[in-house]
Amino acid sequence: MEIKIDVRPRPGNTILVNIRGKIGSETIDDFKKELEKIIDEGHINIIMSLKEVTYINSMGLGVLASLLRKVKKDSGDIKIYGAPAGILDLLKLTRLIKQAGVISYGFEVYENEEDALKAF
Repeated sequence: MEIKIDVRPRPGNTILVNIRGKIGSETIDDFKKELEKIIDEGHINIIMSLKEVTYINSMGLGVLASLLRKVKKDSGDIKIYGAPAGILDLLKLTRLIKQAGVISYGFEVYENEEDALKAF
């Protein structure tokens, strides 16, 4: 099992992180290390594409939540787009999606990269 992470700069000091593959026990260390490296390089406004993620387990969700806390501490944010229905349902179930009036802390989720970029 393999995970691939591509990073591309976007306007407004924002970067796009495109994740492909499965985020599970076999890939969690690489996943965490790569994303922490991105944040340690000073990138705190992140658009994360999950459209090519086929699986994520609880450890992967924990890594995402931890990274969100870290960038929020530095006045940044992580916005997600393209999450497949199953992953989106999991994010909702675990209350990791921000919902007005219900959940004030979590990821903002968008249908496409353009909408996520506009939200910064």
